[in-house]
Amino acid sequence: MSTSLVTKKRLVTSKPAAEESPAEQPPADLPPADLPPAARGFRPRLPVVAAVVLVLLLAAAVGYLWLRLDDSRADVDRLESASVTRAEVLEQARGLAVALTTYDYRDLAAQQRLLEQGSTDAFQQKFAETNKTLAPMFTQLQATAKGTVIDAAVQKVDGDLATVLVFADQSASSKQSAEPTSQASRLRMHLVRHGDTWLLDSVDLL
Repeated sequence: MSTSLVTKKRLVTSKPAAEESPAEQPPADLPPADLPPAARGFRPRLPVVAAVVLVLLLAAAVGYLWLRLDDSRADVDRLESASVTRAEVLEQARGLAVALTTYDYRDLAAQQRLLEQGSTDAFQQKFAETNKTLAPMFTQLQATAKGTVIDAAVQKVDGDLATVLVFADQSASSKQSAEPTSQASRLRMHLVRHGDTWLLDSVDLL
């Protein structure tokens, strides 16, 4: 056999150097060990990622709680404001109810002056017209009356309008009766806001 044939046979039967051992090939998905870190690609560690996620969740929770706290404060402010408003309306209505049910024939103008301080122009005009009719009769009978509020409650407050229900007791006397007489009255009082106060606008006798 010639030397050239032996050489060709060895080339055919010999395995390539790259196929001698699979173990000698590095895994395809791993960077070579001899490459610098920057060339291998950046892979953040799991604890670092978890810490970042935790910080973001905590920040979101704090923001949510802060918004809820602001909403709660706003709700409290609204409730306090509504409570103060209802208290002011109730106090004004009680005082006006006493003025409406209290009079003295010797100074009927005093009742009108008192009501003028806490009522609208429209109510003052109606009351003045009614008083013109009743004043001569009260003077002739020497009539007096004293009103007392038994109970009162705010029915509703809607913006600048309010309605109050008042239960009042009126003790009246005149020269026609030896003893004072008592009469219970139920009043529905409608008030309107005027600046910092509430004014009586109309009254319904129930």
